[in-house]
Amino acid sequence: MPHTVYVSAIIHAPLQQVWASFRDFNGLAAWHPGIAESRLEEGGRHDAVGSVRHLSLKPSGFVREQLLMLDDPGTALRYSIIETDLPMRDYVAGVSLHAVTEGGQTLAEWWADFRVEGAELSDVANAVGRNVFAAGLAALDEKLRAA
Repeated sequence: MPHTVYVSAIIHAPLQQVWASFRDFNGLAAWHPGIAESRLEEGGRHDAVGSVRHLSLKPSGFVREQLLMLDDPGTALRYSIIETDLPMRDYVAGVSLHAVTEGGQTLAEWWADFRVEGAELSDVANAVGRNVFAAGLAALDEKLRAA
């Protein structure tokens, strides 16, 4: 049975500035603390649907992800994991951003649906929510506040 993880946060930066960080499909290593390196495969473009990125994870591990949808007007994207050494399958995730009417802030929503194989579902779901989504949003907020 698929499991869904959803995390939202307020990023203290304008919508277009936050979107610029997310829409660069190869830019995750510049702000996410769990990513050691990101590279696009086979000459892929950072904003082209179908591009595949290879992420090296900290402290170890890897993920290959493919960009499925990039919606500039809607400030949303969707991607899937096509290969990983993590105990999850059928992983599809998305990000959507919304301007907050006061203060030039952005509501960021990050979610994923996936199946877990050979591991405790609650452990994997908590790790995705805490170590991937929440940690990434907090780090992006910190980076953009400092800019």
